[in-house]
Amino acid sequence: MKSLRNFLNRIKPNFEPGGKLHTFHSVFDGFETFLFTPNTTSTSGVNIHDSIDSKRVMIIVVLALMPCLLFGMYNVGHQHWLAIGETDFPFWQLMAYGFLAMLPRIIVSYAVGLGIEFMVAQWRKEEIQEGFLVSGMLIPLICPIETPLWMIAVATAFSVIFVKEVFGGTGYNIFNVALVTRAVLFFGYPSKMSGDNVFVPVNPICGLGNGTPVDGFSGATPLGQIATNVGDTLKITNVVGQDISSWDMFLGLIPGSV
Repeated sequence: MKSLRNFLNRIKPNFEPGGKLHTFHSVFDGFETFLFTPNTTSTSGVNIHDSIDSKRVMIIVVLALMPCLLFGMYNVGHQHWLAIGETDFPFWQLMAYGFLAMLPRIIVSYAVGLGIEFMVAQWRKEEIQEGFLVSGMLIPLICPIETPLWMIAVATAFSVIFVKEVFGGTGYNIFNVALVTRAVLFFGYPSKMSGDNVFVPVNPICGLGNGTPVDGFSGATPLGQIATNVGDTLKITNVVGQDISSWDMFLGLIPGSV
């Protein structure tokens, strides 16, 4: 890390005012303060004067989301294995399947959201804000696994621009960016955000999970089953028609958003 710090110190003058790359000062500052805690401190207006910036706080929140992400990956694989009629659930294969299913969504979310924030920071000649480090992780988690990537990109761009940046950026947004992204998806593309075909992946990924859905397969969520139930008897089942236990519902081994 010391060699990286020395390298950044050598090239930093190029990005300072008067340097040949000063136009990209915001980009350099964003990467530098992401890798290293800044050595500047607040001088007024706050109670604690230290160099712990919001990037450090946001990274802690992202780390706190990791258990949700890891379990979501496992459940994506678990639901797929159920759908193709498998009775053996190899942990690492399920995790790998879920990872490969989630990775493109995470990349698209961060690429679009951070890309817009980088461009706006350059345009305004301001520091790059860090709030999207959390939003970029939340967006894939609160969407169905089968949501098309281009829809995630469009909804993320709309939310970041019209909910956040037009109001001044991080801390000035009037609504939660991730939830508005989901709302845009829900009202703009309802068929891809609800129903029986969006919560359980049925296609193999990179050779993992080969198989076809079993007869009687249904991707209906427990809430969907409750909403469409007719009569006095309610029976909640998994994707292959087996009763869902209270333990499965407690753990979250049920169809739904990641």
